[in-house]
Amino acid sequence: MKRLTAVRMLLGGFAAVLLLVGCGGGGAGEGTGSQGPAPSGPVSVLSWIPPTSYKDSAALDPVRDLDYYEIYVRQDANFTDSDLPAVQVAAVSGTVSPDGQSVVQSLVTEFTLESIPSLPASNNLFISMRAVGIDKQKSAFMAPIIWNRS
Repeated sequence: MKRLTAVRMLLGGFAAVLLLVGCGGGGAGEGTGSQGPAPSGPVSVLSWIPPTSYKDSAALDPVRDLDYYEIYVRQDANFTDSDLPAVQVAAVSGTVSPDGQSVVQSLVTEFTLESIPSLPASNNLFISMRAVGIDKQKSAFMAPIIWNRS
């Protein structure tokens, strides 16, 4: 596993890391929602730490207060509020407990970038993301990460 870049967002501890993982025949990343075949080469996984406070430093419970993340892709690093997200990723995922009696909520903290539909034709792309609360308030963009798809 190779860490390319780590950044911290102004939104109290929201960090993302782009990881490259060799794919030895495994499937797509957990929670990606990808319906296509598993990538055959290196897999790029965006991994992050959810925020624990709002922009104004008020406490935030990611499991209770976050709705989803928006992942943005551009050929330059100039993300703006008029950009549309390439994909939305749920902030929380429910899985059935081992005894089958309840649903356990867990934070989603990674996404396989190859599962984004209709990526721009470029080897170097910039990735950014935002957290979106259940009240639909959005965080600022995280600092862009360069993703080399070659």
